[in-house]
Amino acid sequence: MSLTAQRFAAKPSQRINVPKTQMLTREEAERLPLLDRMLLQEHQRHAGRLASIRTVADKLGALDEIVRAATADGAYIAFEQVSLSISRYSASSNDRGVYAVVLRAQDSSISAWRRPTVQNAVANALLASGWRIVFASAEGSTLSLDRVVFMHGRRAVETTCMRQWVLDAIEAGEITAATQGRHPAADTGTPLAASTAGATASA
Repeated sequence: MSLTAQRFAAKPSQRINVPKTQMLTREEAERLPLLDRMLLQEHQRHAGRLASIRTVADKLGALDEIVRAATADGAYIAFEQVSLSISRYSASSNDRGVYAVVLRAQDSSISAWRRPTVQNAVANALLASGWRIVFASAEGSTLSLDRVVFMHGRRAVETTCMRQWVLDAIEAGEITAATQGRHPAADTGTPLAASTAGATASA
C-alpha cells in the first residue's frame, strides 16, 4: 500500500464515516443519464473530502485556540482547504518529520486581500502561542503569499503570510539562515536578528 493510501486508510478516534461510491468505468459512466453522472460525481467529491478530513481529524483539537485567535484578528479560515500537507517537516535534519496541518486565512473580500492583520493572522497566532518556524518559502513576486511552517513538539502547521511578515520575522530572529526553505535569511548566509548582528559587530 502506498504512503498516500495508508494516510487515507487511517481511522482516527473521531467517527468520520466515508461513504463508498460506485466505481464505474469511463464507458459505463458515459452510458448514464446526465443527472446520474452529475450526482455520481458529487458523491465522489464528497467522499473524497470526508476521507481527507479523516486523515487530519485527530490533529485539529490542538488548533482550536489558534483558530479563535486568528478569527479575532479578522481572519476567515479557509476550512475547505484544511488538510494534511504533502510534505513532511522537521525541526532538525536528523528528525524524520511529520505532516503539517494546512491552515490558511481566506480572501473573503477584496478589502481583506492585502490587509496584513487578516493575511498574517494565523502566523501571528502561532508565533504568539510559542510555535516556532521550521520552514519558510519566500521567493518570487510579493503579490503571492509566502509559505511558512511552524512546529510545537511533534505537531506542525503550514500557513501563508505576506512577504513583509517574513522579513520582520527574519529581523526578529524567528527565521534565520538555519531555517529550512528558500528565503532572504538563507540568501544572506547569516541570521539577521538584531542581537546576532550586534554580537558580530562587537566581535
